[in-house]
Amino acid sequence: MSVKNLLLLTERRLDKTRQEQGKINLAIYELQQNISEVQERVRILAAQVILYEKSQELKPIAFWERQRLKAAVLANIAQFEYQIDSMSVQIEKYQQLAEQIKAQALLLHNKCEKFQKYLKQQRTKQCLKSERQQQHEIEELFVHVSN
Repeated sequence: MSVKNLLLLTERRLDKTRQEQGKINLAIYELQQNISEVQERVRILAAQVILYEKSQELKPIAFWERQRLKAAVLANIAQFEYQIDSMSVQIEKYQQLAEQIKAQALLLHNKCEKFQKYLKQQRTKQCLKSERQQQHEIEELFVHVSN
């Protein structure tokens, strides 16, 4: 396989890696947004729990109804906290993957630069060789013309 083909393949891999990196960064951003939204819901529900605790109902039926509602709200809060924890774990996994992809992208970028440098050196070498050959042919023509 030629160096030029290797360069093209490496550039394609680098592009795919960068696209994957973008997708992961987007997923991290979306999860962070979801966490913020869920945290806001938890704050609202926590305020609702405080209101249930402050209510001063004298009738036992109303008191137990509020306790039931409070328990339901606390269950929702627990569920949301679990979602936040799950999303946080997923963000950590994505961040680790993003670091791996970043390292891979750097490696591929460096390979591309090496291939490009090599190809440039080869072109320069070929150009110099061609110029030397032309110079040699010109000198031979002068020798033949002189004779």
